[in-house]
Amino acid sequence: MTYAHTKIYLLLIAVFGAHADSLRAQAAPELLETLIVSGVRSADANVSRTLLIKTAEDFSAGARLDPAELLQNIPGVQVDSRTNYAQDTRISLRGFGARSAFGVRGIDLQVDGIPMSTPDGQGQLASVMLDNIASVQVLRGPIAALYGNGAGGVIALQSAAPTLSSINAGFVAGDPGLARQTLNGEWRSDNFAMRAQFANTDIDGERPHSRAERQQAGVQLFYTTENNLDLIVKHDYADDPLLQDPLGLTPAQWRNDPWQLNPAAETYDTRKTVEHQQSSISLRDNNGATRWQTGLWQGERAITQYLGFAGDAISGSGGVVDLQRKFSGINANITRSLNFFHWPAEISVGAELAQMQDDRRGYVNNSGTAGALRRNETGEVESRDIYSLAHVKPTEKFTLYTGVRHTNVDFTVDDKFIVAGNPDDSGARHYHENSFATGGSYSITSVWELFASSGRGYETPTLTEMAYKTGATGLNTDLDSATNRQHEWGLGYHPDDLFELTLTQFFIDTENEIVVDQSVGGRTTFRNAAETEREGIELFGRYAINPKVKMQVGIQSLDAIYSAGQWNRNQLPGVAREQYQLGVQWLPLATDVLQLDLGAQQRSRIFTADNNQVYAPDFYTVDISARGTYPIHSLQLNWWLKIANLNDEKYVGSVIVNQANGRTFEPALGRNFSAGIRFAHQFD
Repeated sequence: MTYAHTKIYLLLIAVFGAHADSLRAQAAPELLETLIVSGVRSADANVSRTLLIKTAEDFSAGARLDPAELLQNIPGVQVDSRTNYAQDTRISLRGFGARSAFGVRGIDLQVDGIPMSTPDGQGQLASVMLDNIASVQVLRGPIAALYGNGAGGVIALQSAAPTLSSINAGFVAGDPGLARQTLNGEWRSDNFAMRAQFANTDIDGERPHSRAERQQAGVQLFYTTENNLDLIVKHDYADDPLLQDPLGLTPAQWRNDPWQLNPAAETYDTRKTVEHQQSSISLRDNNGATRWQTGLWQGERAITQYLGFAGDAISGSGGVVDLQRKFSGINANITRSLNFFHWPAEISVGAELAQMQDDRRGYVNNSGTAGALRRNETGEVESRDIYSLAHVKPTEKFTLYTGVRHTNVDFTVDDKFIVAGNPDDSGARHYHENSFATGGSYSITSVWELFASSGRGYETPTLTEMAYKTGATGLNTDLDSATNRQHEWGLGYHPDDLFELTLTQFFIDTENEIVVDQSVGGRTTFRNAAETEREGIELFGRYAINPKVKMQVGIQSLDAIYSAGQWNRNQLPGVAREQYQLGVQWLPLATDVLQLDLGAQQRSRIFTADNNQVYAPDFYTVDISARGTYPIHSLQLNWWLKIANLNDEKYVGSVIVNQANGRTFEPALGRNFSAGIRFAHQFD
């Protein structure tokens, strides 16, 4: 047992002891025990405490620009805020996704039941408006394998249908040069509701060459038929006309001045523009013994990115990326409640079809302008999935579940840039994988619960990860799927609505782990590592001390190492060994007129490369905020003030894994201040 594990066990004992004398009569938010299957929550599927839910009242005050604001105090989740809007926030879950050079990898992302991840397993949340998110659900452990490709975990954002007709306008300002304006209108009439929202954001940035501009808009329609069918129609649009990329710094540069300029950013005018739109429609019936859902979605994403090098080699892919992506999909599932040998049971079956097409061109970066063509190809990915899940309650205290999923993924690349020195890089690869999970829970007493599960999952490479070979040209068809076996067990303690405590231990063995091979001048190549092992302990606690004060704690200790090959026993880069998070909410007046929040986190060092020679130091930060709601005649005023990184810690927000040029540190913000105000008018 490591020292970190010992600290967690001691803390567990201490919290139990403190609880014995401190219970009060105020309810804390209940941690729902639900299970998601392709966006459908089964209210009776109380089979796993590996699903954690945070509601809007748990979220800290903030500008809602970064999903990190919604994912605090959730054990197992590591969120690396880069303060670089040209590179999406990196999110990892129990080490899955830590290798991602951009966006989110290895984690299934959903918003209102509609996938935000493409069929090859990559995704991002930068285009999602976070202002009206009502809850965040995080599913960890073996059961996540039932979500298919790359599901090291699931992060599902949920928005609520409007209950009243209203209009509100908001304004946010703060460091570093942040200005944000929002406008939101909601309408409700009987079984029909609609929401329209808009946001405009400008950020100057802390470092030179880090300005960002973003506009977002969305429309949501909600309708319940006379037969109690729920229909949801959505369209979201995001336009980022300018996202400057300040690039990373070497450790020496960061220690000398974390806010200095990387000269390559100015030389090549590194920047990105993004235009994203997505439409979806879902229909579901959650009533009766037979329940079902179906959903369709389609979207387009256009990206132009200027990298920090010229990319003029004829065998390269250029220093300017021009990507046009189209994606679409459909899923459907049905759940039936029945008796199995007189035991209450549920069986769900479903299918999903998704596809994407990337038209990618690359040009020479002539000091910030696009030059000669160096890449022209079309890549297509198609996935076909079928899955099933069953759970049964042999006794009132005992619940069992099991599920399987079969996936076929086809990759095809058609190279259209074939010249002397640059041969035909066309290629194709087919993957077919099976995943499964089984587990159960047992209520030892009315307040103690024991749970355990085991499963097999997989992760194919993404189209981006297959794009390059190290030291050669052509599609990297040598990349195999990474396969993992996960096991976990834990104890839950839930005496009442005031107190919730869950301790989980997990083990993950992975073969053919997909890891960064090299990252040189904006081009990242990948390879299969021999094997990796992850062993960890997570503690989640929620406690309402009295009607005015409640707290939430998340603790993670994770040993993630290579278990064979060249880097045997080295720690996986990008993964923190320890992470501690604490959140406290205080209502000094026992009303929502004033609420004071305290947030603190501590994280251990993170290695930047497989050789474990360089690491970003450990750090701790403290955030404080105040917020409140106050009526003014026919208006309602909502306000908040926040000081982040109160202790002005100098730390690295994120690392660029296996960066060959050594510029691997992306500095986080120092002490910074922000504030927001919103006026709302409710219609009769």
